[in-house]
Amino acid sequence: MDQQELEALVAAARQGQSVLARLPQLLASVRALLDEIEAAGRGEAAQAAQAAPQQRLLLAFRAARNAAATGGPPAVEALLREGLLDAVRSTLALVSDATIALDWQLPAAVAQALANLCTARGEGAAAAWGALFPLQLTMLAHVNTGATQAATCLALLACCRAVDGAAADLAGPAGSQAMAALLCNHHRQLQQGEHNDNLCLLASHLAFRHDLLPALFDSLGGGGSSEDQQPGSTLALGGSAAQPTMAQVALLEALCAEAHDMPQLEQPAAAAAGEAPQTAQAGPATQFLVQLAQRLAASSKAAPLSAGQQQALQACLHLQRDLCARDDSGAGLSGGDNLVGQLQAAGFLPSLLAMLKALEPVQNPQRAAAAAAAAAAPAAGPSGLGSGAEASDSGMPMAQLAPQLAARAAAFPAAAPYSGFRSDLLSVVANAAHGRPSVQAEVQELGGVELVLAQCQLDRNSPLAREWALWAVRNLCEGNPAAQEAIRELQLCTTVDNEELQRLGVKLELDERSGKLRVTKREGKGSAANPLRKDGS
Repeated sequence: MDQQELEALVAAARQGQSVLARLPQLLASVRALLDEIEAAGRGEAAQAAQAAPQQRLLLAFRAARNAAATGGPPAVEALLREGLLDAVRSTLALVSDATIALDWQLPAAVAQALANLCTARGEGAAAAWGALFPLQLTMLAHVNTGATQAATCLALLACCRAVDGAAADLAGPAGSQAMAALLCNHHRQLQQGEHNDNLCLLASHLAFRHDLLPALFDSLGGGGSSEDQQPGSTLALGGSAAQPTMAQVALLEALCAEAHDMPQLEQPAAAAAGEAPQTAQAGPATQFLVQLAQRLAASSKAAPLSAGQQQALQACLHLQRDLCARDDSGAGLSGGDNLVGQLQAAGFLPSLLAMLKALEPVQNPQRAAAAAAAAAAPAAGPSGLGSGAEASDSGMPMAQLAPQLAARAAAFPAAAPYSGFRSDLLSVVANAAHGRPSVQAEVQELGGVELVLAQCQLDRNSPLAREWALWAVRNLCEGNPAAQEAIRELQLCTTVDNEELQRLGVKLELDERSGKLRVTKREGKGSAANPLRKDGS
């Protein structure tokens, strides 16, 4: 076929016209063009001879792509019978050997033809998987253009849906190079403002539909899984070598994006009628997420986390937050399973609250300034203001909250592993408590209501912590009289001095009999330097 005939065939197939009778001629032309390109050899002189046949080859793959999309099962059968997959293999071999002067449009057309072939019919997906996995599909995954990446992900997704065992193979060592390439390329594309929706859908399909998140994460660690390792153990985090790869972090980020974008699954009639949902059991994916966050946070107690570890921990918490934000509790991602219920069964609430309890008291900017000023001031004698000791014990009440979590909290760091860690912990608890009585009850039983309430103040290390804490308190109390009563019963136990009170020459005291605060005049140096006038100024 010459170029004009190929262009007409591309247009006809795009418009849905039947091109079935011409597919044998089309594939014969592809074989002839490949032979011509290979005969031209390599080098600058060969490039000129390849230009025309390569352009016709591009048009031929576009025609095959359009025929697979619009021709239905008969077109798919004809393309398979006439050797489209052999043509794909040969074309990619020429690209790999640098025989073809690389034109980024050609790999995209090849990947798009494959994607349409695989999505049109299960037989097409099975044939493509058997003929091209892992080598040729991995080659396409390494082509860093948006069109090729999107089409390759679509082809892989169709294979995972149609072919038994394909998802497990792709999530395992055999598919690790393809998935790592797709995820790393996506990470770079995001920096350029591009987003591969098909990759996020593929990652979610593997992680939650097939519950292969531990195996997939493990295979992206660089070494695969040995016989004596459990899935996910490449980031066991007990040792210093537990460094997440870019692909592992990108996987968690892609799952976060899909949790945002995947449509919600409509609630079943029983749930809409208010019936109690069945108790969920933790699956491998949700157990892995809880354990990953625990291990990363715990490892930061011994040594500061690397940048990659910080990103992995943050992405892990963000994924839990985004799953809990879904009204369908992740059912749309998993094919109907309650992922929030699975997280709860895996123990994510005790884990999160223990991490929160372990953190040092909130670093309120105003209190920090007052403490610094007090520490810098000279001692004022027995009756004057000391060296800041009055403000130093503000963490005492915090340490006494949720005493049943003390043993768990001992495993986690007092210093936040990264800026915003407190906010992320609170965001998961807040979203999880929204409209979920079982979460409300468990948080209250663990002493988490008072613990969360103590976070409702400004924190210079987590600017959004206060807002998330307020949202969490609201969600924990909604429709929960027990939590409301627990807050009402709280009593003031101490006062905290601050710079403004010192400047005015007054201090707050707690009347133990009435439980109320009273303002008294500060004695000594503070009151002499800053007397309180009758007009209150």
